[in-house]
Amino acid sequence: MKSKIKILVLLLLVLSVSFGYTQNIITGTIVDQNNVPLPGANVIIKAKQKGTQTDFDGNFSIEASNGDIITFSYLGFIEQNITVASNKSYNIILKEDVSALDEVLIVGYGTQKKAILTSSVAQIKGEELSKEPVLNATQALQGKASGVQVVASDAPGQASTVIIRGLGTVQGGRDPLYVVDGILTDNINNINSSDIESINVLKDAASLAIYGNRGANGVIIVTTKKGKAGKMIINFDTYTGVRDILTRVELANASQYVTYSNEAARRDYLTDNNPTNDDSTIGFIPTNQPYDTNWLDVITQTGLVSNYNMSVSGGSERIKAFFSAGFNRERGVLLNDEFNRLTLRSNVDYEISKKLNFSHNVGVQLASGTPQNYGLFTAAYKQAPIIPVRDENDAYGSSVNINNVANPAIDASNDFKRDKNKFFKIQSAFKLDYEILQDLTFTSRFSIETEYGRFYAFRNRLGNFLAQNPFNTESSFEGDSENPANTRLTVTHTNTYRWFLDNYFTYKKTYNDAHTFNATLGITAEENRGEFLSATRNNVPLDSNLNFNLSTGDEDETQLNSGALGVVDRLYSYIARINYDYKDKYLFGASFRRDGSSKFKKGQQFGNFFALSTGWVLTEETFMENSVFDILKLRASYGELGNQNVPLNVLAATTGSGGFYAFGQNQNLQQGITITSTIEEDLTWETTEEFNVGLEFTLLDYRLSGEIDAYRRLNRNATLQLELPDIIGFDPFNSHVGEIENKGIELALNWKDNINDHLKYNIGFNVSYNKNEIAKVTNPFFNEQIGGFINNGQYTKKIAVGQPLGSFYLYDVEGIDDNGDLVYKDLNEDGVVDESDRAFFGSYLPKVYGGINLGVQYRKFDFSVDTFANFGNKVYNGKKAQRFGNENIELVEFNSRYTTGRPSNTTPRAFNDVPLSSTYYLEDGDFFRVNNITVGYTIPSTEKSFFNSIRVYATAKNPFIFQKFTGFTPELPGAPLGNAGIELDAYPTLKSFYVGLNTSF
Repeated sequence: MKSKIKILVLLLLVLSVSFGYTQNIITGTIVDQNNVPLPGANVIIKAKQKGTQTDFDGNFSIEASNGDIITFSYLGFIEQNITVASNKSYNIILKEDVSALDEVLIVGYGTQKKAILTSSVAQIKGEELSKEPVLNATQALQGKASGVQVVASDAPGQASTVIIRGLGTVQGGRDPLYVVDGILTDNINNINSSDIESINVLKDAASLAIYGNRGANGVIIVTTKKGKAGKMIINFDTYTGVRDILTRVELANASQYVTYSNEAARRDYLTDNNPTNDDSTIGFIPTNQPYDTNWLDVITQTGLVSNYNMSVSGGSERIKAFFSAGFNRERGVLLNDEFNRLTLRSNVDYEISKKLNFSHNVGVQLASGTPQNYGLFTAAYKQAPIIPVRDENDAYGSSVNINNVANPAIDASNDFKRDKNKFFKIQSAFKLDYEILQDLTFTSRFSIETEYGRFYAFRNRLGNFLAQNPFNTESSFEGDSENPANTRLTVTHTNTYRWFLDNYFTYKKTYNDAHTFNATLGITAEENRGEFLSATRNNVPLDSNLNFNLSTGDEDETQLNSGALGVVDRLYSYIARINYDYKDKYLFGASFRRDGSSKFKKGQQFGNFFALSTGWVLTEETFMENSVFDILKLRASYGELGNQNVPLNVLAATTGSGGFYAFGQNQNLQQGITITSTIEEDLTWETTEEFNVGLEFTLLDYRLSGEIDAYRRLNRNATLQLELPDIIGFDPFNSHVGEIENKGIELALNWKDNINDHLKYNIGFNVSYNKNEIAKVTNPFFNEQIGGFINNGQYTKKIAVGQPLGSFYLYDVEGIDDNGDLVYKDLNEDGVVDESDRAFFGSYLPKVYGGINLGVQYRKFDFSVDTFANFGNKVYNGKKAQRFGNENIELVEFNSRYTTGRPSNTTPRAFNDVPLSSTYYLEDGDFFRVNNITVGYTIPSTEKSFFNSIRVYATAKNPFIFQKFTGFTPELPGAPLGNAGIELDAYPTLKSFYVGLNTSF
């Protein structure tokens, strides 16, 4: 009996213990203060490796035991905890965290709360990138961040050009520095936009000085996604779409072309000879042409884009991981123009102990492309429509008897050439954080970046020679002066390698609940090196399986090889920064960096860069308690930055042949040499100083927020060319003799509101004004360089004091004379129109640019529109100006041309002369474009659904543009003295239409 009682007691104890730890299914809903569901909110059981997220309607379900503490959190809201008791269902209301509305921003070597930030930083969140198709992350910045000008490129695999607060250099590098998870890099072409958590743009000296002589052009910090504690989440995103040229230039057809060309021929003949009525001697083109070719249609196709991304994330409190794979395929609008990219990413965070954390971020890109020559767009514009793609004998059509334009179809095909580029890039960062004391942390990060490029170029030189001209024969083919090879293969291998080491301490502590110090002190180092190897093999077989193989072809002395190991560049730096705030009211910041660069000679290797900033949160004052502002902050900063990417003077050869000269008592002729070049010994980095004042505010219960910034940025030792008098005999050389100034104002406004429980919306607006000019030159031998050459013996640009960079320097057309010819102004009134009559007529740099962004969400539907505008700049129609004789013309040029029966005071007569570079070809670059229209629908999930959310959407990118420019596109990237702002061999803007899917499991 006693044994039975013991068994019964033991059973009761077991049952009581089991009851105490009964697993309950806890369900509920998480909403905000307006009762709007919060999808994706985190539901985590403390002290356990267990968690989940809410579905689109804010519902959650999790298994928990009595006594468990569950944490509910959502970005921008105050975290809330409950202890599981008898209730099995909870309705959680999260309150907005005002401080979180000011968010934490990633800055150089750390983070800072925006509420107490004393510098100018713009942020784009990763969730904005995932709502629409984004081929390259820099595209997403256009129109969304004030002070950031993005010149978009729709060429496959190409990144957009980013200019932050204007250009401050002519000779130096103009691109911003990119920082990806702490890795300093030149671009982010290899980053899958779906992997991005946020993009922070550092714009002023206060935020940039910590990067020293790398920060003068701005810094873009990219933070990739990380895993979160909780159950594993799988995301799969995909989209596919078609692309086409947004703005097509209408050209003359065959009949109109013949009419124009014959009019030009008659005028040319009458100009060069005595008037005659004998038309047979003029050489008219016959009017009964059998062909009417639209060359743009011949060389283009419908572009196709497909993109697939999958990510897996999750983890415990000790280990959190994020893995992703993405594949992108682009078929360009040019024939045989393709680009494919595969990206892989692994981000893992380890909590080794309460004090020690370790993380690694690894990103890999494998890409390949078959590039095309963008000069095909110009060739298609210029080629006569009477030329067939192929004639009746199936030979390529030729225009050798009419003009000097090649048949665009030959270059667009792969009949006589094959090109292929391959890229492999890996970026890795390994980071260790150790909490020495409660308020003191040591961080050590080692990063590497390496990139391999393989470039293959096969040319069937004989085949191309025969196809271009029906009169060419094999016996007349001579190749070039060095080698008459029928075919040629060139293979180039490149490799760049960089490593970075950052070691720094971070101290953060608040004293007496009032005084907060946040300090950073450390040392950084980096090393860059590169190499290339190029080999050429002649007479490689035409077989497509063999003509990328260097082991085929001739093995004689005609083989060409070259290679080089690049100079190793090293940079060692000391960094320091301190931020202080008193009760989040009075703010102060200071940063310092001392750089030592191996790029420069001894005595010029070290430079000091710094910034000072201050802020005042007025709404923390008692006299602002009843103001209309929720937050009002005034800030100001001053600092000095550097740009080490300047052209260094390397004297390759100091002497040259000077011919014979008379020397000695008898003045006998002697062979002599002369010094032809020199260097500026003190050449070093360019230094930029900047003053910035800003105002940040929120009002109307945080629904309206905004920022206003005014700045003056001065490059006070810009690298420009000097040219000594001819008698000295030196070539032009670089020296620090200029000052380039940018002054501007930026405004950003954002409004968001909830109409009711089902409808909410947001509107964003930003506009930037920037004035750029060469303010001063300190040397009388300053060389006013010319540029913007358009391959017809004409130039279009010049740099000069008082003018913006990239200014057009042209003849001014004042009208049309009685003969139908352009009349150029004699500006100096000396009776002759020559070089001295050129003048400046604006720059390709816009004065004003900005965007308007709208987002609406109604129940499960979402709708967004993004726009971009650009005003106050000029663009040059280079393809239209590049005339030699009998090229095609635009339809508007034909319809409005001067004729004896219809005089015109806007458009000249038909002509075949090479025109002067003039204002006739200069047009306004103003445009307003709708960048994106997206409509999406999220399929509701239920308790039985196997997915967390599924969203389908349709997007139109660049569907509309309102532009004054008559060419393909007013967005024309390039160098200030190069093709920037000149439409010649430029890729047009494309319109695209996509359907996509975002899923989460």
